[in-house]
Amino acid sequence: MVIEKKAKTKKDSNHSPDWREAFAGLGASFFKNFADSLADKIKHRIQEMVVAFQKGMIGSFLILIGTIFALISLVIFINELLAIGNGVGYMLVGVLSILLGLLIIKSK
Repeated sequence: MVIEKKAKTKKDSNHSPDWREAFAGLGASFFKNFADSLADKIKHRIQEMVVAFQKGMIGSFLILIGTIFALISLVIFINELLAIGNGVGYMLVGVLSILLGLLIIKSK
């Protein structure tokens, strides 16, 4: 009878879940959830950066177009104000733009 009890305990221990397997399963699920969460956060942050970049590019383009129109209107105004020649306004605005650009570059 003693032999039968020992055999039963060995069979019961083979059917019981191993704590290593349970721990490995929990660890794997934890790291999978962590990786999925991290990937979602990175994806969301990249989408925010792309939207901000697009807004910045559109805004910069509109500012550039507005600057061009403002400079052209300044040229026309100077040409009509001085009435010396058609190229005077273009020359004054061009020289002023070059000097302003050089000042900005040298100020760094």
